[in-house]
Amino acid sequence: MFLRDYMVVIPGWVFFLIVLGIGILITSVTWALILKRRVEDRTKKLKMALEKAQEADRLKSAFLAAMSHELRTPLNSIIGFTGILLKGLAGPLNEEQKRQLLMVKESSQHLLALINDILDISKIEAGELKLFPSRFDLRASLEKLIGMCRHFTEKKGLYLEFNITEGVHEVIADQKRLEQVLINLLTNAVKFTEKGGITVTCTADQKNYIISVKDTGIGINGNYLPLIFEPFRQIDSGLSRKYEGTGLGLSISKRLIEMMGGKIFVESEPGKGSNFTVVLPKNMEGQDEKESSLDRG
Repeated sequence: MFLRDYMVVIPGWVFFLIVLGIGILITSVTWALILKRRVEDRTKKLKMALEKAQEADRLKSAFLAAMSHELRTPLNSIIGFTGILLKGLAGPLNEEQKRQLLMVKESSQHLLALINDILDISKIEAGELKLFPSRFDLRASLEKLIGMCRHFTEKKGLYLEFNITEGVHEVIADQKRLEQVLINLLTNAVKFTEKGGITVTCTADQKNYIISVKDTGIGINGNYLPLIFEPFRQIDSGLSRKYEGTGLGLSISKRLIEMMGGKIFVESEPGKGSNFTVVLPKNMEGQDEKESSLDRG
């Protein structure tokens, strides 16, 4: 009697809602556990797929590096032997023979340059490209490159201006790789400029040298600017494209400059030309080892 007085009678619809709520809660927890397990499985599979892709990419880069090395040896021999023949060391040549041999030599040199680009990008992607910094005169290096480029600008009827400030002296960097980058910028400027010319400037601030290669060439559409430093990217693409190249030069240049602790960027406008700027530290030896070589992925 006493307990009955304190018992609460639960309406049927309330009891139904309680049972329904408990059922929904159990179902939600069950689905949450199932989804968690699916996400974990999917994450595991994606991780395995990523590892396989990275390994495949590493093997691809290693294969390209090995093949490029094997191709360079016979090409160097072809270039060397044609040079000997052109000098007449194996006997006199008539004009037609000289013309044909010169074509062989130029084609071989062009192919060797392409192979060298493939070898460089393969080493960079595999994390195997190392820099060898040394102290050298940046002014003298730039003057040498300008002298090399002047022949090609004169051939196309272009002007070539060179302005360097008094504060440009020694730099500690990889001279061979820095000159590779600057040659690429200069040859691109010549290649994409039909009238007007090229202006090269070099200034200095407290920590960096700023090198600029400006041309009056065809320019680049703003939509393509974020893409031009990616490997194999070419603005002039397709079977009927006018300009030769693999699309590796700028990508390699960007990675090399970044390995030396610097940066490279471009400003351009279609029909008015492009301005590539390299910001190079005066001393790259103080960098951490991680900044002197690229990660393996």
